[in-house]
Amino acid sequence: MCVYRKTCIKKEVSVLERERERESVYPVWLAKMEFCLREYRDSDYVVVREVYATGFREHGSSIFITVLQRLWVQVVLLATFLGLLVLFGSPLSATLGVFGILLVVRVSVQCLLEQGVRLGLSEDLQDIRASYMRPGQVSRFWVAEARGRIVGTVAILPCVEEKGAWELKRITVLKRWRGRGIAKALCHTALEFVARRGVKRVVLFTSMAQVDAHKLYDSLGFKKEREFVWPSLPAKLVNFLVYKYAYAVGV
Repeated sequence: MCVYRKTCIKKEVSVLERERERESVYPVWLAKMEFCLREYRDSDYVVVREVYATGFREHGSSIFITVLQRLWVQVVLLATFLGLLVLFGSPLSATLGVFGILLVVRVSVQCLLEQGVRLGLSEDLQDIRASYMRPGQVSRFWVAEARGRIVGTVAILPCVEEKGAWELKRITVLKRWRGRGIAKALCHTALEFVARRGVKRVVLFTSMAQVDAHKLYDSLGFKKEREFVWPSLPAKLVNFLVYKYAYAVGV
């Protein structure tokens, strides 16, 4: 284990001891991890926004592949190829037509991602402290650090769409750091935080392409309640579905 990790874990154990004495926010097993979780600081602002934007855009390829795997998309591609082949009698023209549709789908996915990035940066991430860190708020923002840099985030606050529920948001882990338990640790921390404050219901929204995230939410005890097409033109063009998950705290 490198010196940084030893120092980081030692520091995290110290933090855990203080937190247990005060309100035991962090689970004990975090002390054994190769990363550290801590609350957001104002000095994190630029990096947190970059991590969010980068993590969101990293889903582009998986969304594109997910869209192409849908039966209706494959039927459209096949029908386009056969129709152009009959019309022009040229396999090259038919192939170019299919590539044209693929390009439209790819551009739509890219526009969808950029809309999501702009939306997040202009909403709660515009002023993170005001959104999550004001005294007396039952809301909080955490970051995960590894090797001296922020590699993941999570946040929780009252849900705008559903009165009486809290929403788990900004669950982001950079691609090269996924698969190490960081997202699960972040989510556990947020759920522990609201559980100690009497919150009974937590919801989150995720996309159809985030299959690994769905497995994480299932393992945490979340249940999928409904699905809907994200209300934007690019999303409607590719039938991009958003899923709502819910978690009963303390059950």
